[in-house]
Amino acid sequence: MSDITRRTALGAGATGVAAVVVGASTLEPVLAAPQAPGPIARRFTSSAGLYRRGRFAQRRGLSFWVTGTGVRVPMKLIKVSDLRVGASRGSLRSFELTFRATRQGPEQGTYSVSRKRFSATSLFLVPTDEHRRTYRVVVNNR
Repeated sequence: MSDITRRTALGAGATGVAAVVVGASTLEPVLAAPQAPGPIARRFTSSAGLYRRGRFAQRRGLSFWVTGTGVRVPMKLIKVSDLRVGASRGSLRSFELTFRATRQGPEQGTYSVSRKRFSATSLFLVPTDEHRRTYRVVVNNR
């Protein structure tokens, strides 16, 4: 039987508790570091001119390639709309985009969105349905 009791561990403070937990082989997986996130894109676009409403509005209804590490999915830009915040109504720099994929798309994250005669633009896409076919993008450059 071990000489370490709950009272002994608590009396030793955090260091004592850590020693007890580290010594317990059944708890080791709990203490393991979380897995590293997936690969992160190496380059992001930052030119303010790429994030203007008119640039997207004139391409509504067209297909784009959404690409990232291990991802290449065609999506159609189906809607360009105002943000739901009153102050941004009609703003050329703050708006919402809606894309739709014909098959299941990627997890939420930052992807490059491009098409012919349209410079690749980094956007953070968030799926809005459980099948990951409809995505929302918020551009908010106040």
